[in-house]
Amino acid sequence: MRLAAIDLGTNTALLLIAEVADGRLQPRYEAERFVRLGEGLERTGTIGPAALERLRRTLEVYREALRAHAVEACVVAATSATREARNAQAVAEVVREVLGVELEVISGEEEARWSLAGALAAPGLPEGPCLAVDIGGGSTELVAGTRRPDGTVTVTFARSLPLGTVRLTERCFAAMPPPPAAVAEAQRQIRETLAALTPPPVPVLVGVAGTCVSLAALEARRFPLRAPVALTRAAVAAWRDRLLRMPTEAVRALWPELLAGRADVLPMGALLLHEVMAWGGWKVCHVSPFGLRHGLILRHLARR
Repeated sequence: MRLAAIDLGTNTALLLIAEVADGRLQPRYEAERFVRLGEGLERTGTIGPAALERLRRTLEVYREALRAHAVEACVVAATSATREARNAQAVAEVVREVLGVELEVISGEEEARWSLAGALAAPGLPEGPCLAVDIGGGSTELVAGTRRPDGTVTVTFARSLPLGTVRLTERCFAAMPPPPAAVAEAQRQIRETLAALTPPPVPVLVGVAGTCVSLAALEARRFPLRAPVALTRAAVAAWRDRLLRMPTEAVRALWPELLAGRADVLPMGALLLHEVMAWGGWKVCHVSPFGLRHGLILRHLARR
């Protein structure tokens, strides 16, 4: 069975086409495009015409990929930006017109749950209880749980925090590199939000999606990731400090193919990941090559 999932985030639109057999996913095709649905959202409360047009062009490309791979069913889900936008229906209309399917705007907790399920479906991750961190453009998802032998996940903790790379960059960093005062203010906001939560007592931190994958790729010098990467807190701190000293053009030049649409927000992402690791006392983040889009396919299978 060949299924697909499209994850419409605040910064990216991610496509996964996978072969499914015996409940296991074998990725066949993946694509990432930077639609930046969250551009200006905190200021205006709406997703702008330019972002909607970027989305339309992206979905037209994805439609051809779905046809070429003879996909049987495609799930399309939107997260933080669309959840918050007053004109979320405009996103749904674009999806319906281009792909002929209905968009699902999932809650933060649902996003967290299926990000964890997707991340833990990747082979090679440590066994046992863990916390998954998914640093997106509009929010950060934290979800703790354990993957059972049948592939299902027991969730013990789930929170969606208004700490996203696009959101915080637009709010705190007027220029890149940001002045020390701007970095301190971003750090204060992150720490204040995290301080309201008690870290779940789990030994393993799993990193999911854009920020974590980009930092892991930079550290390991490989992309796309085919297996988990162990990213130490010291390595994250080194990348945080390096990226925060660089103009956006210099960040992009580190790896143009990887960072083309993320260079301006990756410094904030590194800052966020380091603060999460410090908050919970984790010295290593095991970055999974799988994420929400894999979880969406697993959820579709569970509902059949």
